[in-house]
Amino acid sequence: MYTFNRERRNINPGEFLTYSVCIFLFITGVLFYIWPYINILNINYKFEKLLKERAKLVQSNKLLKIEMASLKSLDRVENIATTQLGLSFPQDGQIVIIKSE
Repeated sequence: MYTFNRERRNINPGEFLTYSVCIFLFITGVLFYIWPYINILNINYKFEKLLKERAKLVQSNKLLKIEMASLKSLDRVENIATTQLGLSFPQDGQIVIIKSE
């Protein structure tokens, strides 16, 4: 069996602390450098999602406006009044004009 015959190097606490602080500062610097780009990506994803939602809402709004116009149609209202409600146009003697003072 092959073994490594290296001697262990003893690192004094000051040297270990120096290396640890350098590694910590390097990692912190990299994170501070990368963080804005990650944040921009997240904002872009949210923006795209909102644009898609807005397009759906605009389409839905158009359809609702068309439906509202068809429901307000005078021909439709007259048809419902005559067929479903049994209303009819007034005869000449049924109209009474009231004069305002």
